[in-house]
Amino acid sequence: MFIIIAIALLGAALSYALAVIWKLNLERSRTTTLMDIGLRLSSTIKRKELLEIIMATTARTLHAEGTSIILVDEKTKELYFEVATGEKNDEIKQIRLKAGEGIAGLVASTGESVLIADVSKDERWSNRVSAKVKIPTRNMICVPVRSNGKTLGVLQVINKKGKRAFNGQDLRLLEMISSPAAIALENMLLYEALLESMENLRITTAVKERMESEMKIAKEIQHSFLPGEVLRTAEIDLNACLIPAREVGGDFYHFIQLDENRLLVCLGDVSDKGMPAALFMSGLMIWIKAKASGNHSPATIIGQINREISTEDSTMFATIFLAILNTKTGKMSYCDGGHCTPYVLSGDKISELHGVKSLPIGIFSDTEYKDCEIQLHSGDSIVLYTDGITEAENANGEWFGTERLRQTLQHITDKSPAIITETLRQEVLLFSNYYAQSDDIAMMIIKYLAHNDNIS
Repeated sequence: MFIIIAIALLGAALSYALAVIWKLNLERSRTTTLMDIGLRLSSTIKRKELLEIIMATTARTLHAEGTSIILVDEKTKELYFEVATGEKNDEIKQIRLKAGEGIAGLVASTGESVLIADVSKDERWSNRVSAKVKIPTRNMICVPVRSNGKTLGVLQVINKKGKRAFNGQDLRLLEMISSPAAIALENMLLYEALLESMENLRITTAVKERMESEMKIAKEIQHSFLPGEVLRTAEIDLNACLIPAREVGGDFYHFIQLDENRLLVCLGDVSDKGMPAALFMSGLMIWIKAKASGNHSPATIIGQINREISTEDSTMFATIFLAILNTKTGKMSYCDGGHCTPYVLSGDKISELHGVKSLPIGIFSDTEYKDCEIQLHSGDSIVLYTDGITEAENANGEWFGTERLRQTLQHITDKSPAIITETLRQEVLLFSNYYAQSDDIAMMIIKYLAHNDNIS
């Protein structure tokens, strides 16, 4: 009797262990799949390529016969099929749904996902799409694609392969896919809005030939992409400033909190000034935001952006320094795309942050970029700047120079980023004696505050 009980208990324990192992393997596989999807979606912000990637990836992941991304028209609030996989794609693209119409309209208006095992038995189903393209629909999942509380569209899969029906696990997986899809779509829409602004501005300025209007619009565009001037957390004190030589310029900086422990910072200088440089800079800011969402290294981010913007028609390029700082450990990986060499302030010491210098972005699409790494300790600061400081001129044609910059920093190594930034600005003004500024100036100072001395 005892042997039978023991065997039964052993069998139950074995079954439980197998179930746990199966669940762990499933979660691991799902995590790997989502990471792969995130990397794929961060590869581009061009509409046709991005939407096709979303559709192909979704269809493959959920073993669906057909998939579609249905976007919300901001002006009419209608839904329209931008891309659909499977046959009859051209017919599908011509269909627009009113707000609330069909399953897609319902999901877009309520923001709630829908799983239908048999559409023929669901009164909410509208067969206007399937009837027009003669594609019978058996079952489907439809989930909202939302970003910052706003519905950008819906993601829909139909007819699970093998004559099976979608289940709750499929629904949860599609909802997970919708999150990186929303980020990718938002970046795409931002980029398209910028391109539209650029085209509208080109037309407007060509007709009106009013430089004042051009500069005002460009300044608004430029400042809308800057993240602000200050970032203060328990681990980081950051201060940045941008002083264009004209009303707008080509210098830029950016910082993005990638997650709880990673901060991306970058600073760069576009080869031109004024309106063209400001618009080129704005495009770079969107590319940086898009590529940063893919968990890439600094060299990978810069390399991918370089390939996107290095075309035969391109007439501009930009130097760039981009780094990702682990705010918990103090380790910072960085890549130098032909930019001014940063300085490291540690205690009363000042040193150059040397790395592998590569060409600026936008020159050759096959340029290789390398990652370097530095370990920061509590109180260390990184000084990023553009050549508008070192090449600032006075009335005698003399430059401020790197040696004068180094001497200025030597006296303020332990100061806050705000004080360092303001001191440098005042020193440049004093040196030039308010002589006309010939180049844009950008600065960013990052001070690491966390105590990490015991971290290996």
